[in-house]
Amino acid sequence: MATKIETPVGAKPTLEYALRPHAVSREVLVERYRPVMMMVRQILGVVPHAMSYFEIWPPAFTTYSVLVPSFLDIPRCDLGRGISPDLRSLVLYVASRSYGCSYCAAHSAGIGTVFRGPGGSLARNKEALDAEACNLFGAADIAAINYATAVGRIPSEVTLDHRVGLARHYSETHEEAIVLAATLMGFLNCAMDTLGMVLEWGVLKNAQQYLTPSAWQPAQNYVEAYDREVIDADKNTDDGETLGPLALARTMAGIIAYDRGALEGVAGRPARIYAQLRETMGFVPYYIERIERVSTKRVITHCLVERLQSDAGSVAIWLKHAVCFVAAKKSNNPLLAAHFAYWAVRAGATLKRLTSALVPSEDQGRDVAAFMFAHAGATSPATVGAAEVAGLTSYFSPAEIIELVVALSIHGLLNRYTSTYPVDSYEPEVEAFVAEHGEALGLKPAVPCTHGTSWDQQAAKARLTG
Repeated sequence: MATKIETPVGAKPTLEYALRPHAVSREVLVERYRPVMMMVRQILGVVPHAMSYFEIWPPAFTTYSVLVPSFLDIPRCDLGRGISPDLRSLVLYVASRSYGCSYCAAHSAGIGTVFRGPGGSLARNKEALDAEACNLFGAADIAAINYATAVGRIPSEVTLDHRVGLARHYSETHEEAIVLAATLMGFLNCAMDTLGMVLEWGVLKNAQQYLTPSAWQPAQNYVEAYDREVIDADKNTDDGETLGPLALARTMAGIIAYDRGALEGVAGRPARIYAQLRETMGFVPYYIERIERVSTKRVITHCLVERLQSDAGSVAIWLKHAVCFVAAKKSNNPLLAAHFAYWAVRAGATLKRLTSALVPSEDQGRDVAAFMFAHAGATSPATVGAAEVAGLTSYFSPAEIIELVVALSIHGLLNRYTSTYPVDSYEPEVEAFVAEHGEALGLKPAVPCTHGTSWDQQAAKARLTG
């Protein structure tokens, strides 16, 4: 059993507060991962506190560091070779506001580019929640805003109208960029909100100035009685200036080298990626095949193979999948529920254990604490509170808590994408599993949904007719 994390009476009821003594210092992070740290600072203007918490379990830091550039299409987007950086920032911000994560909303409202630095879209983004009342957004922007609003909620509220709206205004490539940006926030919204991450001073100051008029509040992400010392430390920390051309070139070279090393265990070509997934996961999830961007295929494969299916951490593989199964059921995502049930059983979970996980329990124990966390974390916003913090800190080490946060956040990421592009059939291996065990697990027996193909066809028609 993991050593219990001691939390004082009257502590702030967040995982961030419980884990604060275990966070890795900014100085150590810069020493270990200088290119990554400098690149994140370049586009956000600060070194996020979250990175110190991900490094409690170093594989989490790696996953964060490969997710962001791939899903945000860095540096192609920043070079003007994809959607505009303004549109990218808009989608990230609106999805975060819709979900209810104050931390991510404050960050994404001001996210910039690797060349110009942060803040370029902040004045525009602050009007996005009332977009039709101002003259800053065209019809294409409104379509992206409507989609980001719908996909940010749990359960997802994406409809055919949102898909058609994107198709009418964007090419397939640009639509994918919009969807992947919102999908990334499925991971980050879940991670930051379940942790209750404290905002950095510079980001908090900008958010209070620009976003407060639209009813943004820091909520759990800054409570003065508990977090004043964190903010005071930020005020005395120099995050540096925007990188010049030479320093930026060196940083980009370092990022490329870091990504190469971080993903060395993942196949590089689609056919080999699919073979790796069949061998490791038992089947190829449809979304891996649907995504066109190869770097993103690889990163999602990394999440599945090297985070959920790997025993590199201390949390049992079946338990990570079971946590995601609970989250998928809470999110009303039948496809992901079937996927994670398949993987959990394949890793040793019993049907009885999975079905019991769906009902909140007052029992004590490691599994119960993890399932309680999944129930609270699979909502928008998350409802992780004192009970969930007490459960996790009683039965899991700091590193194991971060491992569970990563697992649940991977579900959040996949939920965004699969609710945007639903399918009418399970993969053959999953179909056989559902036929055998679906009734016991409450899975849809025949098909995960009935409108996936219809949505694709109508969106394709809308794109052709404009």
